[in-house]
Amino acid sequence: MTARTPKDHEEHFRALMAILNGRGRSIADVVEELTGQVPSEETVLAVKNRLEMAAESGEQVDIAAVVKSLDEMALKWA
Repeated sequence: MTARTPKDHEEHFRALMAILNGRGRSIADVVEELTGQVPSEETVLAVKNRLEMAAESGEQVDIAAVVKSLDEMALKWA
């Protein structure tokens, strides 16, 4: 699962309309779908920060890879 910023105003408008029509999902929902577990606030914040960094640079983000990396780091620190 990847995320990126909208490529133009039309795509941005379509995304906003989807959210307003109840088709948007929270970061926590996406992480839970990927992992099968309710994520911690720290995980949600880390994914949100990574998405914001990607939006600023215009790159795509593989959300599953970000979550996997966070999980691996948490295991090493445990």
